[in-house]
Amino acid sequence: MKKCTVVASLEFDFRGERFSPGITIDLNRLMLRQGDLNGLHDMLAESIGLDAYRHEYDVMVLEDITFSEPTGLACKFVHEGHLNFDGFIQTWEREQILAAIRPIAAKHLDIDDLTKHEAIEKALIESYRTGQKDRASVKR
Repeated sequence: MKKCTVVASLEFDFRGERFSPGITIDLNRLMLRQGDLNGLHDMLAESIGLDAYRHEYDVMVLEDITFSEPTGLACKFVHEGHLNFDGFIQTWEREQILAAIRPIAAKHLDIDDLTKHEAIEKALIESYRTGQKDRASVKR
């Protein structure tokens, strides 16, 4: 998996003190761990020793996070300090599916480039997603 990171930061003032938390986030690890990009404010708060019970935290969560220094896939989704969360998640998930189905297409269909076989690619993606749904319903 290619490196995919972004620096998340923000600034806020509380009682005359300036706070400037900033962290580098491994988006691959975050997506694999929780499947979304939620909790970034909490990660920033933790980086400066704040928890949800502090007044500083209440002020901090009102601030927008600025994103910079993207690597890998994140480069396509960071523009002027904003991260397109939905676009990133959708593309990241698709890349994960393609990584899973490419070896299957090569092994069973002798296809090394799925982009040349759009219908087969769509069928394999749909099959993968259906399998994931079925797996999730069995776990419940």
